[in-house]
Amino acid sequence: MPTPYARGKWSLVRCTETGLVFLPDPPAYQQLEEQFAWEQTRIAERERRIRDEPVLARVSNAYKRARLAIFRSRNKMADLALEVVQHRAWPRREQLQIVDLGCAECKLLASTYATLARGERHCVPIGIEVSRQLAKEGDERMRELGGRVICDSAIGGAAGLPAGSFHLVLMSSFLEHEANPLELLRTLRAALRPDGAVVLKVPNFACLNRRLRGGRWCGFRYPDHVNYFTPSTLARLAREAGYRVARQRLVDRLPTSDNMYAVLEPS
Repeated sequence: MPTPYARGKWSLVRCTETGLVFLPDPPAYQQLEEQFAWEQTRIAERERRIRDEPVLARVSNAYKRARLAIFRSRNKMADLALEVVQHRAWPRREQLQIVDLGCAECKLLASTYATLARGERHCVPIGIEVSRQLAKEGDERMRELGGRVICDSAIGGAAGLPAGSFHLVLMSSFLEHEANPLELLRTLRAALRPDGAVVLKVPNFACLNRRLRGGRWCGFRYPDHVNYFTPSTLARLAREAGYRVARQRLVDRLPTSDNMYAVLEPS
């Protein structure tokens, strides 16, 4: 069914069965590589916000800079990855196989590598990135850490991973970009070890900010955000793909936060 959320030719609909809000006609993967590449759309989106809401944009940017200065060493995705590792009985001498989907320049992979190393755990960092330029930059960075980056779509790259070999899958602000999230999660499940986990972050469509700001919510990005999840629709998707939600505490899905986090495990 239609929703009131649209920009230009792009409009969102809601599935009457699952409640998921999504873009029914997303760009093709080739367009995501070129016309809607993330490194281009993030600049365009930032410029749009400054143009349309200059005061709010300045306040928001100042808040982000202050938060970064205070919590410079913190990365919640990396911290969650370390927490998952610490609760597994994986031998300490074992090199952990980690893959990050939509890895961009591999900042998260590098941060996770460093966080695990501080916990005396070592990993082989693998990235999957559809943007050729970002994949090249990330690959150079990961080669120095003993890893690599695969330039491919998420599903294509995941399908080529060795079955049952990966300890962790990272998806930070990525699943909302994937036009076929159910197929992707099922493909990743085949690559995961039975005791592996998926650590993810997505915009929280159920947050108060979206309810208050409506179509001006910062989580709307047309057309590269394809899916808009709530805690319940994310949990339903996970179940259908063969996972259970192993962690999504209140602190991971605060109504006051535009984003939410979760840890999924094969069921």
